[in-house]
Amino acid sequence: MNNIPIFLSSDNNYSPFIATTIASICDNTKSFCNFYILDNEIELKNKTKIGKLKEQFNNFSIEYIKIDTQKIFKNIDYKNNEYISLATYNRLLIPNLKPELKKALYLDIDIIVLGDIQKLYDINLEQYIIGAAWDKSRALYNTDTKELMELSDNYKYFNAGVLLIDIPKWNKNKVTNQLFELEKKYKKNILHADETLLNKYFDNNYKIFDIKFNYTDYDVLNHPTNDIVIRHFASSIKPWTANFSILNKKITPLKNFDDFWKYANMTEFKDEIKNMYNKNINKSVFTKQIAKRFKREL
Repeated sequence: MNNIPIFLSSDNNYSPFIATTIASICDNTKSFCNFYILDNEIELKNKTKIGKLKEQFNNFSIEYIKIDTQKIFKNIDYKNNEYISLATYNRLLIPNLKPELKKALYLDIDIIVLGDIQKLYDINLEQYIIGAAWDKSRALYNTDTKELMELSDNYKYFNAGVLLIDIPKWNKNKVTNQLFELEKKYKKNILHADETLLNKYFDNNYKIFDIKFNYTDYDVLNHPTNDIVIRHFASSIKPWTANFSILNKKITPLKNFDDFWKYANMTEFKDEIKNMYNKNINKSVFTKQIAKRFKREL
């Protein structure tokens, strides 16, 4: 088994979730994982807390790669979604940052891993530059992007929170440069930052892997299963903000809430994350009442 290169991206505020994601990966993966963290001003004290996971796991290393977001992305004026920060574009830099790698994973940090991530890394990309999960659960979301970005009729929109990347092919095709050219062309039509750009560039030309490798809240609603390797809390409600989910006006318990807290409790941030949760739950009578319906121990 080879070492698995895994890229994560975060600013200082999301440090607790870097640690939670790493704990979940290391707890379920036999191989050694090389984590590359695209670093937007993560404080030393938080890096130290993340590093404390070494006391529990011996199958990982961490390299922080400093990213000057404001400088690198100075020509991007992204304002179409208030919930997405400019730092999301960091993932477009990965193949240029580590060109010596043959293949690498990118993961968002609102993710926990529930199975051996080697299964995803070992997928054969064949002739494709990237692999991703077809996000067929969000038809309207996808239709908007199709019209605005002039996608093909047989497009298959993917969620960019989990990517498997062929580094040499990406660099050979100068994909990063082409993505930024697309950003200039479609600037006003980009609904979801770099995810929209990636879908425009790759359209239906990518290796589709099973949704168990990027299982979102939308999949919980439309494709219920317990065969999950990667659980992605991709909606606006996260397990550190609530224990319930609201999709299509339906309120249900948040799936894998307990799994998230299993790994959050392994980190040095556990008390900080609990405080976040309690603050969010108590911010309104509405959320308190719903949370009480689905009460679970943290």
